[in-house]
Formats: sequence, structure tokens, C-alpha cells
Amino acid sequence: MTIISSKKLSVKVLLLAMSFFTIGIVAQTEKYSIVVDPAVGQKVEYGLGRFEEALKAKGILSERVDNLGSATGRQIVVAGLSTGNGVLAQIARTGNRAIPGVAEALGIWKETYDGKPLLALGGFDDQGVMYALLEAALKTEWGSKRNPFEFIYENVEKPDIAVRAISMYTMHRVVWERKLYDRKYWEKYFNMLSQNRFNSFVIIFGYENGGFLAPPYPYFFDVPGYPDVRMVGLTKEQQKRNLTALNEVIDMAHQRGIKVTLGIWDHIYRGGVQAGGTSGWQNALNQPTEHLVWGVTGDNLLAYTKDALAAFVEHFPKVDGIEFRMHNESGLRNDEQEAFWKDVFKSLKATAPHIRYMLRAKEMPETVVQAALDEKILFQIETKYWMEQMGMPWHPAHINTENQMERRHGYADMLRYPQDYKVYWRLWTGGTARMLLWGSPEYARRFIESAKLYDGDSYDVLEPLATKMVTRPHDDEPFELLNPAYKYYEYEFERYWHYYQVFGRIGYNLGQSPDIWNHEFEKRFGRAATYLQQAMHQASWVLPRIVASCYPYQAFPTTRGWAEKQPFGRLSRYATIEGTDVQVFASFDEEAKLLIEHGETAKLLPSVNSARLKEISDQINELVQKAENGAGKSQSNEFKSTVNDLKILSNLALYHSRRIPAAVNYRLFERTKDVAALDRAIEHEKNAIQAWSQIVDAAGDVYSKTLDFGVEGSMSSSLRLDIRGHWSDELTYLETGLEELVKQRASLTSVNDTIKAPEYQASPRSDNNVLFQVDLDMIEKSPVNKALTIRAKVTGVNGVKWVRLRHRPVNQMIEYKTLRMVPTSVADIFEATIPVQDINPRFDLMYFIEVMDNNGNGKIYPDMNLQTPYVFVKLDFK
Repeated sequence: MTIISSKKLSVKVLLLAMSFFTIGIVAQTEKYSIVVDPAVGQKVEYGLGRFEEALKAKGILSERVDNLGSATGRQIVVAGLSTGNGVLAQIARTGNRAIPGVAEALGIWKETYDGKPLLALGGFDDQGVMYALLEAALKTEWGSKRNPFEFIYENVEKPDIAVRAISMYTMHRVVWERKLYDRKYWEKYFNMLSQNRFNSFVIIFGYENGGFLAPPYPYFFDVPGYPDVRMVGLTKEQQKRNLTALNEVIDMAHQRGIKVTLGIWDHIYRGGVQAGGTSGWQNALNQPTEHLVWGVTGDNLLAYTKDALAAFVEHFPKVDGIEFRMHNESGLRNDEQEAFWKDVFKSLKATAPHIRYMLRAKEMPETVVQAALDEKILFQIETKYWMEQMGMPWHPAHINTENQMERRHGYADMLRYPQDYKVYWRLWTGGTARMLLWGSPEYARRFIESAKLYDGDSYDVLEPLATKMVTRPHDDEPFELLNPAYKYYEYEFERYWHYYQVFGRIGYNLGQSPDIWNHEFEKRFGRAATYLQQAMHQASWVLPRIVASCYPYQAFPTTRGWAEKQPFGRLSRYATIEGTDVQVFASFDEEAKLLIEHGETAKLLPSVNSARLKEISDQINELVQKAENGAGKSQSNEFKSTVNDLKILSNLALYHSRRIPAAVNYRLFERTKDVAALDRAIEHEKNAIQAWSQIVDAAGDVYSKTLDFGVEGSMSSSLRLDIRGHWSDELTYLETGLEELVKQRASLTSVNDTIKAPEYQASPRSDNNVLFQVDLDMIEKSPVNKALTIRAKVTGVNGVKWVRLRHRPVNQMIEYKTLRMVPTSVADIFEATIPVQDINPRFDLMYFIEVMDNNGNGKIYPDMNLQTPYVFVKLDFK
């Protein structure tokens, strides 16, 4: 054995330390050369800055040069356009590399130059180059110091949807101004949006917030000739600050490749629905009121609006678009609208012909659409995807009948031919995924794919926390979402990073690789990442399913309904819910009626839906348990907050899975007066309330006890739509309702011997798909003047009783027609032909099939769990 003296050991340690220090010096002084075309725009400059920051974080210095001969670094990076005579374009042509010739397309590849590794970051335009640079910056962060580009792979991409937008409300003055004046906020916010490839940002002024910014003009500037129009309490200095700040926001967005649209939703404040539930709004109509605009009247409304709009585009010269709310909720009376918009469009054509306008479809008369066409302004029609909530990722197969004949909660009758305009699809996520964490790549993919309807090229989602502090006094201090012990972010939007990832990245590329979020989950959650990611993806289907199947239609407004927190009334009221896609999901009463009458339907029965919600809850719980085991005792605040939200969503699914049988049994009782059904309903209601108490336990002390997102509901209401408070408040409400239900039962002394209610049976399956095998013709295009034959191969475990074809024009105001699909000479093949007279040339066509087995089990195809539950057929006019 060799013995080393302590003196020799200390020398060796010193030498070893010096060697590590030397290696550190080498790493710090390693240099990469970035070859850039000299005339790059601000978007490329921004992308370069982010890329250089990523290199610097790895200890790598960088130099910028304009040609390969000047590159002295060990690694060469070339960034530029794929066309023209720049360095990258020349490299692309030499290597036979092609980047698609469409806006925002990008290409990334590796090769060598003069014995040095070369990374090419190209784009068809500046936006594409910026996206390539941001991608390289992100993946450099993932890499090691020894090999910073190890995760950068060759890749060519182009956008699947041209316009990918996020919308922001200005519901509360303090909340809005804390954003408006905070440059760091906007830097971080727009950095996140551009990294996730959102390219459009909408700021909405007005909307049921007690009259703030109704209209917005005086908040930013005075209009000459209208000295009496002002925002009460606003100084000239504040007005100037507001104008400067918003112009800076627009500039910052443009630097990052994000266009800005400003939404003007209120043109005059007249209270009513515009008040949004705020108290004292009647007084604001008769006297100047702090925070509100005073001086716009019925007499000067049109003249002031035209002059204010002309000044608006002068004061915001770089704004890319303006969105208008058109109907009476904007303050316009019904008898004012047609003349108002005709005159405004004429004025806009003269003063701002370059601006693109979005016209909200809700209750917009056809004469107003025609006026926009006559003036030839640049416009799209913006409409709601699934009322004002976040339903399933398809346009509802049948909207609720209450508003079916209105332009209100979908595309209605607007997808007509010849096509005069495009439609802008807005998914009102802010009323559903209002506060809890959300992120499902599969949901986002299916939603965005469906936004291509009617040659669609745009979609929009609301940011989380969209209605924070609405209806509260405009000088109230905003509440903190998480209690201080659980906070882990600087700005609240940062906790929703995965939401922005999936809606942005998948909008650009429907085939987006999951490595983008895999790495982010791993960075944040370590060994628990895989389980936590899977749990979030599963939990993100809970709210859309509730909205589609267990949601009261009266709760459709973003400012009234809240699926994350509302139990949806007393059981007697909950049991009357129809849901919001009445073609795909059967109601509780429908199942009760079918049980009594031994009927059959292919719709998804509540009993089957209950089993699926229970299954989702169990899956979330299992994954959360594995995540907690993986994390051990070293649980970060973000981990705790994420698990908290997942447990709330799991128990929310469990609550509805248990309340569904309570509702069906209650409807059985109502239809038969058999108290045995009421007894069963009470037992199921107890179980549902137990699940709600688990929500309260899961929420614990993580969230504020006063979650101010809207109006306060009444504890005595049969349908309490409360947008404030905490889940514990709703538990008290549910327990009171149960007491009333028990009293109702006690008052019923006689048993109805005439009609005995059938017993509700829990479904043994969470979906009937396992009972059938279906191969349906998916016809994408068909001649307009020709009958259309649809075929399907159908087999069933219990045989096939019947197969039906349901079809209609792509017009939500028109009901489906039904054709029996008859067996053909080929085994298991069924067919039906839509006659040419039923193919309306004004609209595309849609269809689905219903199948029924010999045991009364039905199913709609295409399978909603995998794809849109109907097929769109584009009519060919050639």
C-alpha cells in the first residue's frame, strides 16, 4: 500500500482545484459565431437576444458577423431568411434545403462549414426566423455546458392556423392598471406568448364590469368638439400615462411577433346587463360617477363615436385590429343598431381602411353584415365556440334549444355560401378553466383542428383569471389567488404555463412533439414529473365534460357560470339540467323517461357518463398518489399547488358522478311520485355531498377564502350561481338543500301504489364503444348537385338492432333529418342515401350515425372520445 503524506495530498488537491478552475475559464471564454444578415428586423433582433442569453447562461461568448469568412468561433450559427441572397439562403440552396413558402415557416438543420459545426436557423420571413431562434434558445437551455445543442434536432415547420390569439379582459381598474403600467409584466407575458407561438393578442375594453371603459376613448384621450365627455376623476396626467403605456405595450408585442387588437365592447353606458351585477349602477346613469365615462348621450352617440374612432387610430397608429360588440349589450338600443353601424362603417372606410375589424356575431342583424360588405371594410365575424364556456373540443352537435334560432352561442346560420367573410372562433375558457390549472394537448389539438371549419384560419382563447375582481368596486385592492405560504411565482399568469404551451404550440403545429412540455415538467417536478403531467392531462377533461353534460343552460355567461366551484343548485333544480350539447348527451330526465317507458337512445346516457366521471377521478387519484410518492418530502410550492388543483378536479368529477344518479332518481320520483325513488335520490345526494366535502378538504388553506370573480349568489336560490367565495360556502348550501330534501320526504306519508318507479342501474361501462365495432365512411367532399351515399360496417357484441343516419346542413338553426341505414348484400355493411333535395347548396353538410344493439345499448359514431362526433362534408361547387 502506498502512503501519501498530508503535504503531498494538499498539493494534489491544489493542483486539482486549479485544473477545475482552468476548465471553468475555458468554458467561460468559449466563443460561438452567429452569422446574421445585416438588415434584420426587430423580431429577428429579439430572437437573437434570447438566443444569445441562452448561450451566455451556458458560459459561451458569442460574436455577430455578417459573413462566414469572418466567423472565428468554434461553432457557427447562421440565422436568416430562406429566400434572397443572404448567407442562410445560400446555404439552403447549396444543401438543397427547403423551408415552406408560407408566413412564419421555419427550418432548423445542422451541417459543417470549413470543418466547423454549423447550426442553421432559418425562416421564410422574419417571424419564422424569430421562431427558429427562440426554439434554439429554449433547447440550448435544456442542453449541457459541454453540449448545449444536444437537444436541437433538424426540423421544418409551418403554421397550421394563421392566427393564434389570447384575449384579456379589463374587468377591474386596479387589476388592469397594475398590468398596464408594469413593463416587466409585459416583457414576461409577451416572452411567454411568443415562445409558445401565439401571434395575436386582444385587449377587451368594457363587458359587464359596471361601466368601466364604456366607451374607452376618454381613458386615453379627449376628442375635440366634445368638452363634456370625460372619465370622471381621471386627470390629464393619468390620461397621458394611459395612452403612452398602451402604445408601449403594442410596441413590445410587435417586437415579439404579436399583433394587437383592441376590443371596444361598450359604446355608451346604459346600465342593465352592462352593470354586470354591480350595485348602485342606476345612480351612474343620472350623475357623474368615479371611474366611469360621463357625457356620451343618445344625442351625441353616433357623432362622438365616429370622431372618437378616427382619433383612436391616430393615437394608436400601430394597432393591428379593432373588435366591436355589435348588439344591445354594448349599450346600443335595438332601434339604433342598423343606422349606427352603417354610418360607423362608412366612416371607418374613409379614416382607417387598413385596419382589420372583428364584428361579434351575437344578435348581429343581417342588415349590419351587409352594410360591412357594402362598405368593403376588412372584417371577420367573431363567434362563440361553445356558448361562453369551455365545452368539449367540437362545435356542439346541437346547441340548447332556448337560443337555437338566434345568433348567440355558436355559428348559427352564418356559415353560408357564397362565402363573403371568414369566422374567428373564440373559445370562452375564462368562464370554465377560470382559476384551476389546465392543460391537455389532445383537447387543444382537437379544438384547433375544428377551428378550420368554413376555411377557418384563426382561433382565440381567454387567459386564465379573466374575470378577476369583476363587480367589485374599481378601487378595491385585488385579492391574492394563493395564500402567501404557497406562492411560487412573481405574476399569477406564470402558474398557467402549460395552458399557454398547449394552446399556442399546437395551434402552430398540430403535430407538436411533446418534448416541449416533457422537459418543462421534468425541470419543475423532477421524479414526479411523468405522473403529474399525466394527471393534469387527464384532469383537464373534467370541466369540459361537466359543461357539456351536467351544466345548467342558465349558467352560460362567463359572468354567471363557474364549473370549477358551483354545485349547480338544489337537487330538484340540478335534476332538470339538459346539458349544452343536447344531441350527444342525454339529460337526467331523458334517462328517467326511458327507464319508465323502456325506450332507447344512442345518446350518451347519464348513467354511462357517471361511470366515466368516476373512472377519470380514480385515474387522477392514482397518478397523484404516484407523483406524491415520487416527490417524497421535498415538495415545492408549485408541486403542492398543482396537486391541490388536481385533487379538487378529481373530487369535482366524483361529485358529479355521484349526483347524476341522485338526479335521475329524483326525476323518476317526479314522474311517478314513487317515494322509493326519492329515498334513493337522497342517499345518492348524501354521497355527492361527501365528495364535495372532499373538495373543501383538498382546497385546504391553499386558496384565498374570498375568490372574487363575479357576482354573489343567494343561499336560498334553487340555482345558486355564485362567482365569489370558496368551496366551503357551497358545502353549506348543499347541506341546507339536503335538509330540505329530507323534510320533503318526511312530509310524504303515502306510497304511490299505481306507478312504481324502475330502479336506476349504475352502468357497468364508462362507454358503450366496447360493445360495437364501427367503420364509418368519412366523406370530406361531395358534389353539391348529387345525392350522397354513406356506408358503415357495424358489428356488435349483442348484435345490431338498427343503424340510423342523422344529417343536416351546417346551420345550427336547422334540425337533423333521420334515415334508416339498410343492410346491403355485403355482410355487416349498412348504407343510406341523402337525396339531392336534402343537400342545401347554401351550407356544407354534416352527418353522424346512431347504432343500437339488441340489449338496448346505443352509441353515436364517430366516437366522441377519439374525434368530433360527426363528419363535415365540404360541398364542391365545381
